[in-house]
Amino acid sequence: MPLPPRLLSGDEELGKKDDDHRRGSRTPVGLAWHYRRIPHGLHRRTLKRLAWAILAFVVLYYFFKNMPTDLENPRQRPNYGFPAGPNAPPPKFALAGQGRIVESAAHDFNGPIKFFHLASTLHAVSKTRGSELINHNVLFAAASLKSAARLLPVACEMGIRERNYVHFALIGRDDISMDILRSVNGITKECKIIFHDGRPDFSLQSADFRMEVAASAAFNHINTFIHPQATFVDASGEEEIWFLKGIKDRAVAAGRTVIDLPENAEQSLMWITMLDSSSLSAWNSITIDIVVHAHSSSSGSLMRLLNSLKNADFFSSAPPRLTIELPHTIDEPSRRYLSRFKWPPTPQNIGSLLTLHHRIPQHGLSAEENSIRMLESFWPSDPSTSHVLVLSPQIELSPLFFHYLKYSLLEYKYSFSKADPQQNVIAISLDIPSTYLNDSTSFIPPLGNVSQRSSVVAKGITPFLWQAPNSNAALYFGEKWVELHDFIAQTLSLEHTSSTTPQKKEVSKTYPSWLEHVLKLARARGYCTIYPNFENADSLATLHNDLYQPPEEYEGEIEAEPAEGELTADPAMHLSLKHMETPLITKSLLSMLPFKGELPKMTDMPLLSWDGNLTTIVDLEQYAVQYSSVFRIEIGGCGEDMPDKVREDFTAGDLFCLSDP
Repeated sequence: MPLPPRLLSGDEELGKKDDDHRRGSRTPVGLAWHYRRIPHGLHRRTLKRLAWAILAFVVLYYFFKNMPTDLENPRQRPNYGFPAGPNAPPPKFALAGQGRIVESAAHDFNGPIKFFHLASTLHAVSKTRGSELINHNVLFAAASLKSAARLLPVACEMGIRERNYVHFALIGRDDISMDILRSVNGITKECKIIFHDGRPDFSLQSADFRMEVAASAAFNHINTFIHPQATFVDASGEEEIWFLKGIKDRAVAAGRTVIDLPENAEQSLMWITMLDSSSLSAWNSITIDIVVHAHSSSSGSLMRLLNSLKNADFFSSAPPRLTIELPHTIDEPSRRYLSRFKWPPTPQNIGSLLTLHHRIPQHGLSAEENSIRMLESFWPSDPSTSHVLVLSPQIELSPLFFHYLKYSLLEYKYSFSKADPQQNVIAISLDIPSTYLNDSTSFIPPLGNVSQRSSVVAKGITPFLWQAPNSNAALYFGEKWVELHDFIAQTLSLEHTSSTTPQKKEVSKTYPSWLEHVLKLARARGYCTIYPNFENADSLATLHNDLYQPPEEYEGEIEAEPAEGELTADPAMHLSLKHMETPLITKSLLSMLPFKGELPKMTDMPLLSWDGNLTTIVDLEQYAVQYSSVFRIEIGGCGEDMPDKVREDFTAGDLFCLSDP
């Protein structure tokens, strides 16, 4: 076996004899041994003790550094050498009460993301049919504990109503247990909320970018398993920015609805808990335009209406676009007011939504011209989701009018429970006229037996259906507005090209001329309007007659209001002008609606024919068939021997034979 190479082989001293190195010799080396003998032993012992002390200090330091600080299972600490890299800074420490040292997360960890708790709950919700793209699942999601405290009462109320499967996901940094989160917020089994822990590993140390990616990834996993039809997040300002960005970006990419709940949602927006997942999925897709036809010399009425619009609560919904149709002559007060008027009233990143149309003709318009001008004020971009709210300048609105409008629109047009009568609804009114359309008799709203989903309520005040349309304040559905365009276009074309006898006018001249066309279409199709009805005579819109201006097309045909005791040729003409003003609703909408805020089914509402008689859906449809047959012959230019034409969506062509060979 070869010997190992010599150490320090280049040292020339190694070739000398050992005599010079003896301790007792007088050579320089020997003298060095003499002087180093005693101190050297002491020095070696000191160094060994110092090394052991340093080693003990290091061991104690790392022992106390990794000691658990509570009685719960110690959480796993991240390895900052991998995958964060060798240059990751060590944890920071801070004093927290009575000298206790706690770790302050640096929020700089950007390693791979894992969800250790999400899979178990997502795999356990097969009963909700989350694999289906259309289902009854809704999601409440939060990162901030303050935001979670705002959302959970709303989620609980929705879960109790059992119209949806309600899920709640916590996707944040806090290491609070889900049991404690439920307990602190008073969430019991009665709330029927399904909880999901969407927090990633190392959430306390994660950088904002990692948490944003984690929020997006968590929502992606949740969407894969439960496909929430709507996701609620807190928009009060308490929520984490990275969370909102991650959730919303992923939701937009997945085509999912995200609903921002404002700060006071628990007090003013609880009607949202009454809606099902189908209605909620349409929350952001529906749009509403407002159209106002201003009269000449009516600045006071117009300013009162616009001020009520400015004071309205649009909560987290997109404010509607506003179009004001102005006459040729604009009075100076209106001109000054409109020059300062801003819409929407609160600054937003969407720019101005106000459009002013100024009429060129100086003369008064005819009934036909005003009908055309009115209908041309709006055209829906998508008839299934775009709708128009028509307002008289003499109307004043409640601050909560938009709450009721969106609540009713989502429930009656977009919910799973919408019945066949929904196809026959043309509009949702905000006020109740004081007279019938002919303005000859006072109108009294009907009472009815309203069966709720859970119980039957005795006869009382309830919303109702009426075939008579409304021009004071009513939301017209987009597809019905398109059909009305076609109906009026073909009606006016026939009046100019044929000698058909005009039908009897059924609508008083105290109403605008275009309402006559809406009534004819409603009678031919069996359409009706939903009217609200509140206890204590409160209303969503009140009509003011103190500054009354008749429709421009009928100016000079309506006599002024007579003095007390003075007779007129037609005393009934002024019944609508004696309309009693009602107080506007300012409280919570649910506190004002009958039956604890739950909207009744359309099949349970009282139904009135256009002339005010109680009827049924079957009778109304039979009457529509009879009326449309007469209309085709007398107005539509069709022969008696012509077969019925196929009805197409969004058109009224089956009622006319103008273009037929």
